[in-house]
Amino acid sequence: MSEFEFLVNYGQGAYLGRFRAATSYARGDRVVVRSDRGVESGTVLERATTTAVAAVGEILRPLTADDEAVEAARRDRAAAILSDAESTAAAAGLPLLFLDAEILLDGSQAILQAVHWADCDATPLFEGLSARHGLPVRLADVTTAPAKGCTTCGADKRGCDSCGTGGGCSSGSCSSGSVKSADELTAYFAGLRRQMEAAGARVSLH
Repeated sequence: MSEFEFLVNYGQGAYLGRFRAATSYARGDRVVVRSDRGVESGTVLERATTTAVAAVGEILRPLTADDEAVEAARRDRAAAILSDAESTAAAAGLPLLFLDAEILLDGSQAILQAVHWADCDATPLFEGLSARHGLPVRLADVTTAPAKGCTTCGADKRGCDSCGTGGGCSSGSCSSGSVKSADELTAYFAGLRRQMEAAGARVSLH
């Protein structure tokens, strides 16, 4: 039975989760975790002293130089998937703005962060991306406005923003948000992206 719990910052979106551990870690330690998304890297923030942060998995081991090399090698592949998604969505006229892409450390899937400003069915887009790039490509919908109702997730699940790990809208469907226009989204998230790059340790709470 694990003796410790830590708050860990993980994923390209700087998510925050509570992770079990068999041994102790210090603030800033880079670790390999098994999250609700798969095996990926993270950074220890502090010992968990509250249950207010969701428990999402366990710390497996310290991150090694070999792990870092694997992550670095996959960045170009993730960038290619992101570029493909952007051009394909634009050609199809889908109301999606892609923000970032990552491939998990275990190589099990690629995850694209995106926002939407109208109803859409992006299933064909993600099926095509998965086929072309040879691994499952999932959607992490980070639209902050409450959705009017997703037929897959239900209106009580805050639209699709909790579906980035498996079924439901992670396979491609989008529900409706309340952002006014694509131009507003583009300007807002361009600024947000610059802020995230300038403060890589910032934690996003969902």
